[in-house]
Amino acid sequence: MPTPADELLENSRGLSAANHEGRIKAFYPFWDAQYRPYLIDAVNLLPHTQFDFKPRPEMLTARQVILHIAEAELWWVRSILDGESPLPDDVAQHADPAQGWETVYDAPDHNALLFRLEEAHRHTQRWFGLPAAELAKTRTRKRPDGTERTLTVHWILDHVQEHEIHHRAQLNLYLRLLGITPPSI
Repeated sequence: MPTPADELLENSRGLSAANHEGRIKAFYPFWDAQYRPYLIDAVNLLPHTQFDFKPRPEMLTARQVILHIAEAELWWVRSILDGESPLPDDVAQHADPAQGWETVYDAPDHNALLFRLEEAHRHTQRWFGLPAAELAKTRTRKRPDGTERTLTVHWILDHVQEHEIHHRAQLNLYLRLLGITPPSI
């Protein structure tokens, strides 16, 4: 039976920048049409009983991987691009790094995880509707060591998209380790 992501993929194969001419979305026509739906499919395939699965003690759990995707998107887009105050971390390093990470954001079920992903992505989607000229604008980020980096909006959005794809692959690997076939991409 086809998943929602399968249907979106079929309908999105003809997409290109021309579908969103003049808008930031022209540079990201597949994010909402393919990448995000496959992430959601992977989340839905993860059994609730395996939310806290991790292959090694120092790694993120499956739940934490999902929260980390949302947390990073919120941090880069909401805080850096939009200039809003940072939100508390969803996932924090455990006092003993050998134990990995602690879940801070309460996400006891699939609905909470999907809500957090959607909440984070709404900020990005707002940017998709802006003129493509916004991509060349810059933001300055002060790093924890006090140094500053100036980044373009384009770099930040590319980074967030790549980060999501990277961690979606990690989640898919976790599914395979659990004996679950991940969504086809």
